[in-house]
Amino acid sequence: MIVAGIDIGSRASKAVVIRDNEIVSSHIGDTGPESVKSSKMAMESAIKNTGSSMEDVEYIVATGYGRVLVPFASENVSEISCHARGINWFYPDVRTILDMGGQDCKAIRCDEEGNVINFVMNDKCAGGTGRFLEMIAQTLNVELNQAGDLALESCNAIAFNTICAVFAKSEALSHLRHGVKKSDVLAGLNEAISMRCLNLLRKVNIEKEFTITGGIAKNKGMVAKISEKVGYNPVLAEDPQIIGALGAALFARDRCTGIKPQGESKIQYGYNDATGDYYITIDQSKCDGCGDCVNICPANIFEIYVKNGNQPKACISEAARNKLSQLCPGSQQCNQVQGNNCSVACKKEAIRLSW
Repeated sequence: MIVAGIDIGSRASKAVVIRDNEIVSSHIGDTGPESVKSSKMAMESAIKNTGSSMEDVEYIVATGYGRVLVPFASENVSEISCHARGINWFYPDVRTILDMGGQDCKAIRCDEEGNVINFVMNDKCAGGTGRFLEMIAQTLNVELNQAGDLALESCNAIAFNTICAVFAKSEALSHLRHGVKKSDVLAGLNEAISMRCLNLLRKVNIEKEFTITGGIAKNKGMVAKISEKVGYNPVLAEDPQIIGALGAALFARDRCTGIKPQGESKIQYGYNDATGDYYITIDQSKCDGCGDCVNICPANIFEIYVKNGNQPKACISEAARNKLSQLCPGSQQCNQVQGNNCSVACKKEAIRLSW
């Protein structure tokens, strides 16, 4: 049995292939301007050295920022659930996870089986994310993969008044003009970011069994500073950047073997941008395929599908997935025009709109 998981992040695309319960291949590449093209390249690269082809993969689960844009995925699962499930593969004792991604940071608490118990996230500010660190490294003319080691050389970390992406950049430039060492600037930023991470982690309760996932977990300076603040040394996977894709592959394996999801049964369609979240969420555990959403939708974006002889479920049609913002008027508009909407019409409360 061959299954795969693909994690389309805002900065990097990752893919993991599992054969007979073993990781046989993985790939990390840049997420370009076209998520669909990036997802195909990542998956093809991961499969290339396995001796198999895309046609041999029985099930693919997509996760991450661009999960709804992966055209060949059988299903998509939130990155929060995938990181919890992925780290459980390596370290079943881990209960607290700090996922530091390209555009947000998440603190996650999970149980002994890798099911999410609680989580909080910082997605309203770029400060402390991979994109933020990349921008600062460019400002300092430092290679991103060298920034962590350079920060460890500091003997006098500079205090930053903010880690707002805009103001921190200006503050970093000001320090450079006054002769402050690059290592001290980076160490100061790590100090500020680690405090923000600590506050996130406290909201989900920090336990000794602690890990960091995501690309920033490869930054030695950042990991050292977070360890200092938390008071525990995190256990790190050999490649913490593929944990989300691994979790997605494990969910794919479960689907093929008939294991029902414990806490992840919601599928999201849509996107988010600077103006807000635009998602339609369908809770598969509640949906009975009655078709009321199909009948009530003026945009005809819903359809009912049956997979492998299972119970019918609602989904967003393939034609509508990449242009929901153009097609779906939103719940408020539907209420005004026809006095009803898909979320209200669903007697099982399986559908939710974020706009």
